[in-house]
This record gives sequence, C-alpha cells and structure tokens, in this order.
Amino acid sequence: MVTGTESIAGLFEQVFDNVRKAAESNIEMQQDMFRKWNVVWPGFPQPQSAWFERVQKFQKVWAKTAKELVNHHREVLDKQYRLAQESLEEAFRVAQASDPEDCVEKCETLCRKSLEVLREAGELHVKELQDALNKWTAAAARAAI
Repeated sequence: MVTGTESIAGLFEQVFDNVRKAAESNIEMQQDMFRKWNVVWPGFPQPQSAWFERVQKFQKVWAKTAKELVNHHREVLDKQYRLAQESLEEAFRVAQASDPEDCVEKCETLCRKSLEVLREAGELHVKELQDALNKWTAAAARAAI
C-alpha cells in the first residue's frame, strides 16, 4: 500500500528530476552553441596587420555580444527558478489536501503547471540559442569584411 508520504516523495522526485533535465538540456545547448560558434571563426587569408585588426574588431564585438547573452541567460535562469519555486509551493499545497478529491485536483494542477514550466523552459532555451547563433554569425560576418 502506498502511503501519502511516499506519493508526495515521488512527486518531489519528479519535480527535481524535471529541474535536473532542464538544467542538463541547458548545458547541452550551451555546448552546442560554442561548437557552432567555433566553426564561424574568421579565417586568416590577409597580411598580419590586417588580420590583427580584424581579430581585435571581432574580439570587441564578441565581448559585447557575450555580455548581452550572459545577462539574458541570467534573466532566463531567474525566471526558471521563480517557476520552480512556484511548482514547489504547489507541491506543498498537495500535501495539505484535506480529502482525496482535493488531493486529486491539486495533483492535476501541479502536473499541468510542471508541464507548462518545462514547455516554457524549452522554448526559452531554443529562442536563446537562436539569438546567440544569430549574433555570433553577424559578428563573424562583420569581422570577416
């Protein structure tokens, strides 16, 4: 027989597992982003002085872009942590259910909210990756001119 404590523990395990999966996908996205960025690094066909100027120009653009992306990434993480906190609060509300019907309703609400949080996190990661790749491609193109 499953006790209330075991079902709540399972619920918390699912929440933490979802947060872990979101973090892992975030790390994979960043690794892919850096791999793709390395492919567009400007070439070296010009004389040494012209090459040095191009690299300096690219480094300035790269630093500005990296700063913008890191700030945006921090904002996204802040939003994700707020959503995770809200999910945990919902999970605590499930534990406070007064009767089985109330528990079922609260569990359904928690599951829907957890799925919504994961969907939003995935969409944010994809958008963040697209923005980063667009900025780096533009920076590499400007540096190559």
